[in-house]
Amino acid sequence: MGAGLKLGIVYLIILNLAGILSMGMDKQRAKKGAWRIPERTLFLIALLGGSLGSILGMQLFRHKTRHKQFVIGMPIIAILQIVLFVVLSSRIPVKETTRTDFSMGTVISEVIYGAEGQAAADSIRQYLTDLESQHLSWRMDTAAVAQWNQELAQGGSPSLTLEQQQWLEDSLGICTASDGALDITLHPLIALWGIEGEHPSVPDADAIQQALEQTGYERLHISEDGKLYADQESCTIDLGSVGKGIAADEVRSCLEQQRISGAVISIGGTILVYGDKPGGDGWQVGIQHPREGQGSVLGVLTVDQEVIISTSGDYEKYFMEDGIRYHHIFDPATGRPADSGLVSVTVVSERGIISDGLSTACFVLGYEESLPLLEQYGAEGIFVTSDRKVYLTEGLQDSFTLTAPGYEQMDAQR
Repeated sequence: MGAGLKLGIVYLIILNLAGILSMGMDKQRAKKGAWRIPERTLFLIALLGGSLGSILGMQLFRHKTRHKQFVIGMPIIAILQIVLFVVLSSRIPVKETTRTDFSMGTVISEVIYGAEGQAAADSIRQYLTDLESQHLSWRMDTAAVAQWNQELAQGGSPSLTLEQQQWLEDSLGICTASDGALDITLHPLIALWGIEGEHPSVPDADAIQQALEQTGYERLHISEDGKLYADQESCTIDLGSVGKGIAADEVRSCLEQQRISGAVISIGGTILVYGDKPGGDGWQVGIQHPREGQGSVLGVLTVDQEVIISTSGDYEKYFMEDGIRYHHIFDPATGRPADSGLVSVTVVSERGIISDGLSTACFVLGYEESLPLLEQYGAEGIFVTSDRKVYLTEGLQDSFTLTAPGYEQMDAQR
C-alpha cells in the first residue's frame, strides 16, 4: 500500500470520527442549553469527507435539527462522496507484477495484478517446484509417480492421497471417454522413440509392438480405500499429458490464498486466466502459431471468465528424419506419432487437468471425432489442420479472432 493511500485512509478515519464526535458534542450542548456548534461547521466536516461519520453520529445520539436541508443534505453528500470514491478507485492503477521462471521442464510466464503480486509469484514458483519433485515427476525418486512405478513393478499397490487419487481418476476418465486416445501408460513407447532425449529415432515395427504390449490404461485400477493396482507389472505411469493442467489447477488454488485481483499464468502450452482484468475488459490470450517461432500468434482468444486454455501441437517436441516430422503426441493404437490431419488443438475448460488431457486426446482423434468428447466435458476447442484451416466449436465463434495470414477460419458444428 502506497504512502499516499495510507495518508488518505488516516485522513478519512479522522474526519469521520470528527463527524461522530461533533454530533455527540452538539447533542450534549443542546441538552444543557449551551451554545451549539454552527450547522455550517457540521456541513463542512461532512463535505471534507466525514459525511458517513456525521450520519452515524446523528443516529447514535438521536441528533435533531429544525433545518430540513441539513437532514436531507447530509445523506446526499454521503451518496455523492461514495459515488466519487468508487469512480476514483476504479481509476487507481492496479499493481502489475510480470515475471518469467522455469519449472517443470518449461517456461512459466506470469502477469499478476494485486498488492501481493511479487509474493504470489514467489509462491507459484515454489508450488510448481514442489508439485514436480513431490508428486508428478517419473524421473525424481522423491516424486509420487516415480514411487508408484517402482512399487507397481514389484507387484505392490501404492497408497494414494485424496489429491493424487483425484488426479488419476480424472486422467483415467479421459482415457476411457476418448477410447484410449489419451493413455497415461505410454512411457515405454515414449522412451523407445527417445523423442525427449538427445538422439531420437524411428524404431522398427517389432520394437514398437513390444513397447505397446507394456502399455494400457485399462490395466490400472484404484480401490475404494485409495490404493493403486496394475494388472501387469510392466505398467508405468507418466502424467506428462496432464501435468501442466494439474499445475494450472494448483496455481489457481495458490492465487486464491493471495490478495490477487487477476492474473494470466502460462505454464508451457497451458494458460490460466484468473480473476478480473483491470479496467473490466476481457482477457486476450494469444494462441501459438503452429508453424512459426515461439511467441508468434495464430489468433487471439478473448475470455471474460476464469478458464484454463491448453494447446497441444506437433511443433512442441519433434525431430525430422528423411524429411518427415515425428512429433511427441503418440497414437496408442499405432505406437507412432498421431496422424489425424491436425497440427494443433486448443481446448478451453474450467479445469486444467481436463483441458490438458482433452487437448492431447483430441489431437489423436482428429477434428470430427473430438466434438462429442468436448461436448461430454462441456469444453470448447480450436482445431488447426495441416491444410491451414481453423475450426472453432460453437462457444468460441464470437471470441476468437484469426490473425495469421494464409489460414481460413471455419465454424465447427456440433
